[in-house]
Amino acid sequence: MSLALSGKFDTGQLPRVAGAPVTITVARTVAPGFEAQYLQWTEDVVATLRTVHGCLGAGVLHPGPDGGEHQIVFRFVDGLSLREWERSKQREVLMANAESFVLSERVQRTVGVDDWFELPTRAEPKRPLWGRILTDVAWVFPVAVASSLLIGPHLASLNLAVRVVISTMAITAAMRVAIGPFRSRLRARRTL
Repeated sequence: MSLALSGKFDTGQLPRVAGAPVTITVARTVAPGFEAQYLQWTEDVVATLRTVHGCLGAGVLHPGPDGGEHQIVFRFVDGLSLREWERSKQREVLMANAESFVLSERVQRTVGVDDWFELPTRAEPKRPLWGRILTDVAWVFPVAVASSLLIGPHLASLNLAVRVVISTMAITAAMRVAIGPFRSRLRARRTL
């Protein structure tokens, strides 16, 4: 089995795709009885990674008390730095040292995760309930007035309950079909 710290893919394409930091998570299943060797190996990997140009950090996540996968998480400043690491002799030696006790691995790559942490600070604060109600009334009022002017005269001879049901259906349909999508587009443009 050929082991890789960041998976079996062509990292030569990463500089075009990954100008932002690249985070790699590798989950491995270790052969029973070889946990101590694996832990020593991970210490060597992390120590080596921390000296590599472009590495922003590395760490180890241990499985729970019931067992499971061992994980190494590391991050490079960009795809080019990751590619240099993947082609390095240091990495090749480390991977060869682990072949005897690693049974399987699962790799996940994430590019530019900084936005995950910055997005909440860019979100609009939640408006108070009274503000949301006033906004909804401001959108519904013109539709209700138009409904009263256009549909109301045709419903004058009908029972009150029937008039209310028909007016409510017309207003609701207008809000769903025309006003709702328009509001959504306005809201989307405002948050760009």
